[in-house]
Amino acid sequence: MPKKVISQKKVLVLCVDRDNDLGRKTGIVGPVIGREKNLEAATALLLKDPEESDGNAIFASVKKFDELSKEFREIELATLTGHKDRAWNSDKEINRQLEKVFAKFKATHIVFVTDGADDDQVMPILQSHAKLLSKITVIIKQSQAVESTYYTIINGLKDPFIARVIFGVPGLILLLWFALGSYSFQIIAFLLGIYLLIKGFGIEELLGKAAKKLSESISITRASFPFYIGSLVILLFGIYSTYLNFENSLHSDLFLRSVTSIQSIYVFIGIAGIAFLIGKITDSVQLNQAFNLKKYFLSMVSVLLAWFIVDLATQVILEQSNLLGFIIGVLACFIIFLIAIKLSDTFEVRNKITSLLLDLPVYSHDGTKLGLVKSINKKTNSLTYIEFTKNKEIELKKPEFELMGNSIQLI
Repeated sequence: MPKKVISQKKVLVLCVDRDNDLGRKTGIVGPVIGREKNLEAATALLLKDPEESDGNAIFASVKKFDELSKEFREIELATLTGHKDRAWNSDKEINRQLEKVFAKFKATHIVFVTDGADDDQVMPILQSHAKLLSKITVIIKQSQAVESTYYTIINGLKDPFIARVIFGVPGLILLLWFALGSYSFQIIAFLLGIYLLIKGFGIEELLGKAAKKLSESISITRASFPFYIGSLVILLFGIYSTYLNFENSLHSDLFLRSVTSIQSIYVFIGIAGIAFLIGKITDSVQLNQAFNLKKYFLSMVSVLLAWFIVDLATQVILEQSNLLGFIIGVLACFIIFLIAIKLSDTFEVRNKITSLLLDLPVYSHDGTKLGLVKSINKKTNSLTYIEFTKNKEIELKKPEFELMGNSIQLI
């Protein structure tokens, strides 16, 4: 009796090369879609490097594709390639390629073929697109355990990410030890502690995103450029000033010496933070994103209040102030922040009809772009947009729409 075909499921057999060995060694760009193209890619990769596990994983995905083709009528095979750093850039590239695959084949279920635990990091990305039907791990067999261990270590050390940790971190520690003299152990311990905290609490990805966002914000074509560069230079001045204060401090106690030195950097951090936020405000005005003004105004107030509170706490530690003064200062900051929240409503434009809405795109409930805002009417609390398909003007009144990000969304 022939096997029953389960036609309601559209299955995608998916192989993921997270560190892009396929692209780096053969020049093949992902996604690789289809049985024949995947066979060609796997063959090319193993001809370049016969010990490459990703090539075996692609062959395994082809084998699984052939097996499942007897059971499912609608089935496709694809291989995704990431980025050599295996971090944020890799996940972003995999997500981009997966969307490209789903644009051609809208699968309902995924059979995930992987060559190791590292590729498991992408499972949440896959599950955000379709249900995970099965996961198959391809293990390359070795004749001897010792040979396998040696192979794993040698190839692992060739990996740029592992090499940075195994060789880069100790190298940095040795350089600091040589350059910083008698304070090297304390500073090395401090830096190593920060690194371990970042890795242990998963802050690395957040810092990577923040750095990427910052690099995208800094552009010589924007009026905010001087503020961003200025904030960075001010911060560097603060670090240098802290170092000089530490070297010239009269305190014999290391803890008090450190606290006194760090106190001098507060003013630089505060001014750098204000300069950065002024840059963000300038961007909001230039890019017609005034809906962010309230957020940046409150952020600026928060920076000033945090600067004040931390400085008060430092004074208590150094016995320059008492605990009562610190408590009164915190309560005063709380009242000031409540007043700032009230004042920030003047910057809220989400529920107002203003000229800032002109030329913004208008989207329907399902995300379809309908047109662009042509005019506004403050008296009737409405706006008019030109619809692309019919080339006619359509009027919208509150509460038929709302401002979401940098676009108008129909409600």
